[in-house]
Amino acid sequence: MSFPKRLKKARSALGLTQEQLGFELDVTKSTISAWENGRDAPGFRLLPKLKAVLGVSLDHLICGDPVEGASESEAEYGAQVRNDAEAQLLKGYRRLSAKRRQGLLDMID
Repeated sequence: MSFPKRLKKARSALGLTQEQLGFELDVTKSTISAWENGRDAPGFRLLPKLKAVLGVSLDHLICGDPVEGASESEAEYGAQVRNDAEAQLLKGYRRLSAKRRQGLLDMID
């Protein structure tokens, strides 16, 4: 699977539109579309933000490297996920805007 397909899969798995992902990265919807269609690729400065928003490793996103020995939830959401319930919570959290994420964290503390 290519980078554009992995990017689209990661975005879709979180239920994000191209517009929502673009908002999180401070780029346009058409920029996300260009990445997902292989017409362009994100610059290095955006990779850390892309990793944070999508919650996937750059090794997987860029190179397609699988997470060895990981369950499907762990491979998709990272080794910190212990079960499907946590994966579902993490998926919901990642769908939130940065402002709402902070509000949720403030409420938990």
